[in-house]
Amino acid sequence: MAVTRIDFLRTSCCTAAALGVATHFSRFGLLHALAQSTTDFRALVCIFLFGGNDSNNLLIPMDTAGYANYLNLRVATANGGLALPQNTLLPITAKTQQNGSTSFALHPNAPELQSLFTSGKLAFLANVGTLSQPVTKAQYLAANPPVPAHLF
Repeated sequence: MAVTRIDFLRTSCCTAAALGVATHFSRFGLLHALAQSTTDFRALVCIFLFGGNDSNNLLIPMDTAGYANYLNLRVATANGGLALPQNTLLPITAKTQQNGSTSFALHPNAPELQSLFTSGKLAFLANVGTLSQPVTKAQYLAANPPVPAHLF
């Protein structure tokens, strides 16, 4: 029985496709197996709340100057003040790039966050924002174009 050119190409393509699929499935299985043996897996979970979080009352500076500034800005609002009393806050100590370690506190209704932070399972990434367009280092240093307030 003679094999036509079309039959040969069809069989060759099907064989190549089957080998490719088998190779990918075995790679997926390998990655899955490696993920199962990892004990120090970490993930960055970002939650965008569309303004549903008053971040200035979630993570609060506790050093003398920082809390005084917070208190001054939060009391001077039209609503009679949003500052939380210092004795109600949940203290945490954060390691910062600039200052080594700094005292902060969490809102009194966030004891679960304090527990996660203390056990090393939670970190805060503060003072970051999104850019409206790409910016080079030279443009950033020249303040042209404008960037979000308190970027970095």
